[in-house]
Amino acid sequence: MDGSAAPGGGAEPLVAFAGGGLSTALAAIALLRATTWLRLEYRVVVLDDEGRCGRGSDLHTSERLPVPARLLSAFPDRPAHLLEWARLSGLRCTPATFLPRRVYGDYLEDTLTATAAWAAPYASLEVRPVRVAGARAEADRVRVETGGPDPVAAWALVVATGDPRVSTPPLVSGHDPAEGLATCPRGALLGPEGRAERRLFAVGPVRRGARGDTVPHTRDHAERLAGLISDTVLRAQSRR
Repeated sequence: MDGSAAPGGGAEPLVAFAGGGLSTALAAIALLRATTWLRLEYRVVVLDDEGRCGRGSDLHTSERLPVPARLLSAFPDRPAHLLEWARLSGLRCTPATFLPRRVYGDYLEDTLTATAAWAAPYASLEVRPVRVAGARAEADRVRVETGGPDPVAAWALVVATGDPRVSTPPLVSGHDPAEGLATCPRGALLGPEGRAERRLFAVGPVRRGARGDTVPHTRDHAERLAGLISDTVLRAQSRR
């Protein structure tokens, strides 16, 4: 098992994300921003089969997003952040512009990188080119199976693999993953008996009933999820 995230021994907690697309970027940005002022020490590790972080398979095209730029800021408290980034990047963009998906991917990559740099030295970001095959919550950790000989031990796992009709999510609950993952309103996975898991979460279209969510919906849910992980995983661990 990957001992870098193992409980005890002074190692900092590890929050793993399955998938490296838009949902992961928005949730990781929200988590880094929500926790750094608390000086919580932990690592965000993105586990993506192509080693992506922030772009995903749907942000490489010139197809335009169906939502105007004024609603697409990664920071809900800074609605003009995307417009500021576009101006600094030399791009023509107004609040009413419908941006190409690849341009929004550039924005998310840059914003996530900048947020991780801002969060240092308390939090850090790492990307690993592996695919999450499944996960099991244990008493004080999540055992994340990647198909290799050594599972990853994490304090929490966030599944963000996108639309389950396009990419089947890893096996993390007793429900059929092809139907989407059942969660509570803040994003904790619901187990076979309907109880919220303490260390397993989901964000974005992979959640049951969220396939049609727009970027603003995903961002707002990512904010709620970041608060949940901060309160129930990272802050709880720091008190031990």
